[in-house]
Amino acid sequence: MKLPASRWGTRSAVLAALAVVATACGGGSSSGGPNDHSPIKVGYLVPLTGPVSGNAKAEQQGFNLGLKDFGSTVNGRTIQVAYADTQNDPTVALSQARQLVENQAVDVVEGPLASNEIAAVAPYLGGRGIPTDDLAMCSSQQLDLYPRYGVGFSSGWACSQPSLMGGQYAARDLHWKHAVIVALDFSFGWLNAGGFAAAFKAAGGTIDKYVWNPITAADMSPYVSQIPQNTDGVYVVESGQTAIRFTDAYRQFGLKGKVPMLGITQITDYSALPAEQPAAALGLMVNAQYCDGIDTAQNNKFVTEYHEAYNTYPGYYSDAGYTKARLLVTALKKLNGVTKNKKALAGAMRTTPIQSSRGPVRLSGAPAFSPIQNIYICEVKQVGSALRNVPVKTYVNVNPWGSLSRSAWETEFRKDANGRPS
Repeated sequence: MKLPASRWGTRSAVLAALAVVATACGGGSSSGGPNDHSPIKVGYLVPLTGPVSGNAKAEQQGFNLGLKDFGSTVNGRTIQVAYADTQNDPTVALSQARQLVENQAVDVVEGPLASNEIAAVAPYLGGRGIPTDDLAMCSSQQLDLYPRYGVGFSSGWACSQPSLMGGQYAARDLHWKHAVIVALDFSFGWLNAGGFAAAFKAAGGTIDKYVWNPITAADMSPYVSQIPQNTDGVYVVESGQTAIRFTDAYRQFGLKGKVPMLGITQITDYSALPAEQPAAALGLMVNAQYCDGIDTAQNNKFVTEYHEAYNTYPGYYSDAGYTKARLLVTALKKLNGVTKNKKALAGAMRTTPIQSSRGPVRLSGAPAFSPIQNIYICEVKQVGSALRNVPVKTYVNVNPWGSLSRSAWETEFRKDANGRPS
């Protein structure tokens, strides 16, 4: 159900209802100065309807839990959140961003979930000088706009970062010499497929074939049937419903157990895993910036609280929302809740290291302005009565460009962001 941008607060049971506050249109709530006790307004762009609505719900839940844990008031100012449904549509996302900025006068925007939405929204928010924390850095526009306007960044990941390490892992640890890639046919899929391919080829591997499918694919059989059984392995870039449909088709075609598979985190992330057949998911491996089975005190606390609040385990999107909340609150405290200077607010968020549920996170500099963080290879294992994503290898403090040089990564990233890799 679409939540209008004019309705403030969250419906989550873990947060108290927030009061509606009238404000003038413009670039922020009230004065935002040291004696200001007006709300700190956060606009949150998420596709609450459409093919990745489950991912969006998990991100929303993670952010709500983060505010509960890290605080929803800074120096007497209450953090109020307006969730705006982008419907997985760039045009709608841009319209919602305009509503949040021009009608609701938000202080900061938590950016869209989908990469095509981010590409549409980033120029507008950057031009208006609104601090914007994108879910991911997935477009060449972001590479250009982040340094130009000085207010944009991503606390989540650079789009190809985990896949770059997946390509290296497939070649060096799994000893694949040949691989087939099945991926979503838009910028997110191109970047992850291209990142894996670049790292895999750099380590001596060969990509034999690319298979592309739309995010709206209702049946993955036509795409799974194109995978040759004599390849060393298949790399899979799917998300939401296509991830669920892929794993089921992969098992039904008899490929599971015959053709090794590695995928992006969304293949078995908890945005998909509860809906997947256990026989289809057990033993699958993914490269990820977050896995629910990370065994640290910080993550164990997060997992326990999340499971108690929502009766499911957190996935990547849950962690992304939780991390966004921690970064926002930490930066606001650093500024004593002052939000009048939007570049100062963005600067505090871009330069504040935090300890996240996924591990240590600090943002790189230009042009990526996205996390230096751990990247994990995780396997779906039976842990007690539940299937969990358990790390089997950890790459520590990985740059956005992963296993590539920075210049090689930027060239590859810009190419893949705008078309299919080859």
